[in-house]
Amino acid sequence: MNRKMKHLKLLFLLLVLSSNSIFAQQVNYSQALSDLISTKKWFEIENYYQQHKDSIDSKFVRLWYLAETGNAFNRRYEAIDAYEKLIDTNPLNMDTPTLISLFGQPLGQLYADVQEYAKGEEVCRKLIAIIEKDTILNSDVRLSYIQGFTQAIESFKQFPKTYPKLTITKSEVDTTGEIKLIPMSRNDILFNAKWNGIKLLTLFDTGCGGGGYIYNRAIAEKIGVKFNTTDTIMMNNGNIRCMTGVVDSLELGKFIIRNVPVYVNIETIDPADSDQVKCDSVLNSAFDIVLGIPVIRQLGIIDFDFAKNTMSFSQKIKTNDIPNLYIDKQVLYMNMKICNSNFLAQFDTGGDALSINADFYEKHKQCIFIETQATQSRGAWGGCNEASLRHGYAYNCPQIDININDQEITMINDCSVGKYKENVDIQDTIKYGLIGNAIFKYYKKATFDFVNMVFSVGN
Repeated sequence: MNRKMKHLKLLFLLLVLSSNSIFAQQVNYSQALSDLISTKKWFEIENYYQQHKDSIDSKFVRLWYLAETGNAFNRRYEAIDAYEKLIDTNPLNMDTPTLISLFGQPLGQLYADVQEYAKGEEVCRKLIAIIEKDTILNSDVRLSYIQGFTQAIESFKQFPKTYPKLTITKSEVDTTGEIKLIPMSRNDILFNAKWNGIKLLTLFDTGCGGGGYIYNRAIAEKIGVKFNTTDTIMMNNGNIRCMTGVVDSLELGKFIIRNVPVYVNIETIDPADSDQVKCDSVLNSAFDIVLGIPVIRQLGIIDFDFAKNTMSFSQKIKTNDIPNLYIDKQVLYMNMKICNSNFLAQFDTGGDALSINADFYEKHKQCIFIETQATQSRGAWGGCNEASLRHGYAYNCPQIDININDQEITMINDCSVGKYKENVDIQDTIKYGLIGNAIFKYYKKATFDFVNMVFSVGN
C-alpha cells in the first residue's frame, strides 16, 4: 500500500511538472507586453521588454513598444520611425479613428516637439489621404478630421517663424570642456553662460518645462530676446502669465545652442504681501536665467563634480545601466527606493528637499518617521505672485533613508510629508512626491545620462 502511494505521488508530481512546462510554453509574451504598455508604467515596460525581447514575435507589439517608450526614454526619433511604420502598415487593420488616435496624433505632436515642421505637414497630408479613402466614415466626421488636419498644416507652416528649430553644435574654443559651478548657500546648480553673447548667472533646472525661463523682464530686454507674439500664455498650471520668445544663441562649454525658446515672466507682485516681496527679492538675486529640460535633455551625458565644483559633458556611452529616469510632457521623473519600495518622484533640481505625498506615507508609515506637529508651508513655484506661492501643511521628516541606483544615503531634515492630499502640490500628486537639489549635498559626484536615461551618484 505504501509503495503504491509513493508511485501515485510521483505520478502526480510528474503531471504537475509537465502541466507547468506546457503552461510556460504557452505564455504569450507579445500579449503580456501589449497589456503592460497600456499601463504606461515605463520602467516595468522597459524591464519586461529587455528580459523577453527574443520571445516577442509580434511585429505590431515591437513597433508599439518603440513608439510608446521612445518619447519617455528620450529616443524621440526612434518613436517617430515606429509611429510612421504603424501608420503605413496598419498591421491590425484598425479603423481610421483608432489609427489617428493611437498613432497619428502622437506622431504629429512629436514632430512639433522636435521641430520637424515639414515632416509634420507631410504626416497631416498622409492622414488626410487616408481619411478621404475611407468609405465608412460619416461625412460630418470626415469633414471634421480634414478641417482639423488642414489647420494643423497651417500651424506647422507658421511654426518656423515663431519657433525656429533649436540646434546644438560643438565648438573647439573651450579646450577643457569644463564649466565652473558657482557655490551658493543652497544646493542650486549655478554657472555662468553666454546668452546672446552676454554672461548670465544660469540655473540648471530640470523642473523647468521651457528651454529657458526669465523671471525678471529687464534681463530679457538686456540680452535682446526676440518675442514671437504679443499674446501672453499661462504656465505653471495656469499660475504665471508669460510671454514667449527666442534667444538667438547660448554658449555653454563646448556647446553652441541656437534658437533657444524661452518664457519671460510678466507677473507683478503685491507690495503689501511680505511673502511676495521676500520671494521677489530672493528670485531677483538668486539667478539671471533658467536652463530648462527641453535643452538639458539634448546635452547627452552631464557630469557634476561637487568637490571640484565643475560641470562637464562626457563622451563615454554606457549601455548596461537600467533606466531610472523618464520624461513625460517635459517633466522629468526619477525612480528611487524608500522603505525598500519604488518611489517615483518628479526630479526638480530647481527645488530643494524631498517631498513625500500623503498616499505614499500612509502605505509606508511604519518606516517613515515624522514630527507630531505639522507646520504651514508657503514656498515659491516659478514665480512670486499669489497664485505661484505654495500653500499647505506638512510634517518634517527628521531622518529618512533613500536609495538611488544602489547608493543609499540618510537625509537629515531634508524631507517633508504632506498632511492632507488636498494640501500637496499638484506637481507632487502626479506620482509619489518630488526630489530636489538637497540630495547633491550628500554626494560628491552626480551624472545625468540622457542617452540611457540614468541618474547616478557617487562619492
